[in-house]
Amino acid sequence: MLLSILGLTCSGCVTALAQGTFNDQPYQRPENCLPCHQRQFDELRSSVKSGYRNVSPLFNGLEMASNFIAGGLLRPVYADSTVVLPDGVALKTNMFTSPVLNEVREVQAGFCFTCHNAHIMREGDDPTKLREVPQLGGFQNNFRPDLIRPLRDYHLIDAQGNQVLPDTIGGPPPAGALPSRGATGITCDMCHNVSGPDLNRSFQHDGFANTSLIIDHTVEKVGPFSFPVAVKGNFHIASTNPDKIAFLRAGAFCNACHDVRVPLGAPGDLQHEEHNLNLPLNPTGQPVNYFRLENLSTEWQIGGYNSTNNPFGKVVRCQDCHMSQFPFTQNSTYKVGDMTVTTPTPGVFAVDFAAVPGVSTEGDFPLQKRNVVNHFFTGVDVPILRPEELKARLGPSYPDPYESGTDTHGQPKALASRRDSLLRAAVRLNLDHSDSTASLGQELTVRAEAVSLTGHRFPAGFSQERTTYIELTVKDANGFVLYQSGYQVDKPHPETGANAANGNLDDEDLEHVVAVVDPGHVNHPYTTGNMAANGPAGANNGGTNQVFYAGPDDGPDARVYVGAEEGLVLFRNELTRIFLPNQYLGRNDASGNPIRLSNPHYEETFLASFANTVDNFRSLRPLSPRTFRYKIHMPSAAELKELGVQLAGPLQIHAQVNYEHFPPLFLRYLARTTGPNGPSGNDMQLVDEQRVQDLLKSNRAIATADFTVQLQ
Repeated sequence: MLLSILGLTCSGCVTALAQGTFNDQPYQRPENCLPCHQRQFDELRSSVKSGYRNVSPLFNGLEMASNFIAGGLLRPVYADSTVVLPDGVALKTNMFTSPVLNEVREVQAGFCFTCHNAHIMREGDDPTKLREVPQLGGFQNNFRPDLIRPLRDYHLIDAQGNQVLPDTIGGPPPAGALPSRGATGITCDMCHNVSGPDLNRSFQHDGFANTSLIIDHTVEKVGPFSFPVAVKGNFHIASTNPDKIAFLRAGAFCNACHDVRVPLGAPGDLQHEEHNLNLPLNPTGQPVNYFRLENLSTEWQIGGYNSTNNPFGKVVRCQDCHMSQFPFTQNSTYKVGDMTVTTPTPGVFAVDFAAVPGVSTEGDFPLQKRNVVNHFFTGVDVPILRPEELKARLGPSYPDPYESGTDTHGQPKALASRRDSLLRAAVRLNLDHSDSTASLGQELTVRAEAVSLTGHRFPAGFSQERTTYIELTVKDANGFVLYQSGYQVDKPHPETGANAANGNLDDEDLEHVVAVVDPGHVNHPYTTGNMAANGPAGANNGGTNQVFYAGPDDGPDARVYVGAEEGLVLFRNELTRIFLPNQYLGRNDASGNPIRLSNPHYEETFLASFANTVDNFRSLRPLSPRTFRYKIHMPSAAELKELGVQLAGPLQIHAQVNYEHFPPLFLRYLARTTGPNGPSGNDMQLVDEQRVQDLLKSNRAIATADFTVQLQ
C-alpha cells in the first residue's frame, strides 16, 4: 500500500477518480512543468510545502508519535485493504477517498497525508496501480511499533523508478537514491487541477479542512488568466472556465488545508463549539467529533482583511501576502487604534511572463507580460534539515534555505531571509502608556501594547509550533536589572544526552512552565478517546507530562485565570488535554502514588493526537491592539541598601517580540519518542539533541519598543 501513496512509478497510469470532460492525465512531477515554467519551478522548489514537508524530521516525527498513540491508525488505508479492526469492521477507505464519512476511523486513517500529499493519497485507491503490502507498520490488531518506518523512508526510488528503502529503519538514503513522485509534496498539479470546493468532504459543509477540494486529474489546468494562449504540444489545456479561475484566485482556495480539524474517537463535545455537522449528509453514520488544531483560514475569513474594513480599503487575500512581492514592497503608513504603524504594502505583484517565451506556446501567439504571482509561498517555517540532507532526499538541485543573492525581481533566494522579513512585517509594539515616573517601594506599571498586522491571528497555523512572546526588561541607568520576563536560561538536557549547558539560548524553552513529556506507548483500542482513562501506576501514556508545574516566569495561566499583571506574555495557542474525573493523569504525586483525578483538570500537552482541545485565544487578533500590564514592585531603599545597590535614573524599559520556530521541549519529546529508547526500540534518525542545538533558530526583536521612566 505504501508503494502507491508515496508516488512510486506508474507514470503512464490513469487514475480511476478523474472528473470532468477532459482527457485524463496522471499526476505530474514538477519537473514535467519546468520547461515552460522555469521561474515558477525554481520558486516552488524553495518553499517548504514542496518537498521539505514530506521529508521533514518534524512532520515524520509527529506522524510517528501519533501512530504510537493511535495504534497505527493514522497510516493511510485504501479500498483494497484487508485491515480488520478489533471490533470486526474492515477499514477499506480513508478520509480522502470516502464518498461519505461513516465513522471517525475513516477520518483518522491517513489524516496527516491527506493535505500533505492529497494526489498520492487519492491515487492509492486506483486498482490499476501495482500494489504491495509491506509488513512494516500495520493497523490496530497487527500494529508492530518495532517494525514501523517513518513515511519518508518510502519516498525513495532508484534510477529505474523502483522503490528502495534505507538499509535500517529511519536510516540515510541508499547510495544513488532519488526522490519519488510523492516526495515532492504540494506541487503544480495539486493546485492547478482544482476546480472548486468539495463541500461534502468538510465537517461543516463549508469547504474548510479535510482537503475539501474537487481535484480533476485531467489535461485541463486552471491558471489565473481569463484568456490563455494555446500550450505547445497540447501537454495540457489552459482552462477558460471563469468559476474555476475565480476560485484559484480567491482566498477561499486555501481554506481546505489551512484549517485543520482533528477527529476525536471519544463521544462528547468538550468545547461546545466543535461538533460534527456532516451527520445530516450521513444520517446512518457515526458522528465525527473534532477539535481545531489550526484555524488560520477561518481567522482570515472572519477578519478585517476579508472585507474593505482594513487600512488598505480592499480585500487582502492570502495570495496578496504569500504569493506577491510582499514584504519587499513600498511602505504604507496608517493608524491602528491609537498606534501609527508603517508596514510593507500587500498585493503588489511582479510583472513578468507567465511562461517561457518561445517554448511554451503553440504557433505564433506572442506572450505578454502581466502581473504574476510568485510561488515562494513564504511563511514562518525554515527546514530543520541541513543542506546536504535536503539534497540527499530531494535531489542535488534542492536549494540551501540560507543561500545568498536575490532573484530577478529582487526577492531574496534564501527562504530564511524571506521568513525573517515576513515576521518583521507581522506585529508592532509600543510602551507609550507606561508610567512615566517610579518611586522606591512603590508599584511601577508597564503597559505593553501589541497589534497584529497579519491577515489572520498572530501567530497562526499549527498551534504548538508557532511561539511568539514579549521579552521585557526594566533596568536602571547602570544596567542593573529590576525586572525581566520572556527570558531563557541555558541548561543541560540529560534526557536527550546534553549533560551540560552549551551557551546557546535558541535551544532553550521559556521559563513559564517546567515540563517533561512522556514518550511511552499505549496500545489502546483504535481511538484516543480512552487515553489515560485507566492507566496503572507507572504506565506510560505516550503524551502525558511526566513533569509539569508553573515556572518562575508564569504568565499565560496566571494572567488569564487569576488576573495577574506580571509574567510572560505568550501569544502561542496551546494544545490542551482535558482530563475528566477518575482518569489517570500519567504521573505520580510526591509520595510516588499515581495521580487519579477526582475533578476535571486540564493542562498543556505537546502532541496533537493526545490533545482534545486547543486554547485558541492567546494569539493576537489582526488589527486589534491589546495592552498587557506588568505591575512591578520597586525595591525599597532598605532592600537596595542590603543588596549594596544604588539605583541610578532614569530607568530604561525595553520590550521586543521574539519568534521561536518550535518549542525545544516539543523537539526533545520527539527525539525521545522516535529515538532508540522510544516505543519502537529503533532510532528513527529524525530528531536528536544535536539537531535541536544546531538548527533551531529564533527570530528575535521582530518588533521593539523603548520607554524612559524618571526615578523619583
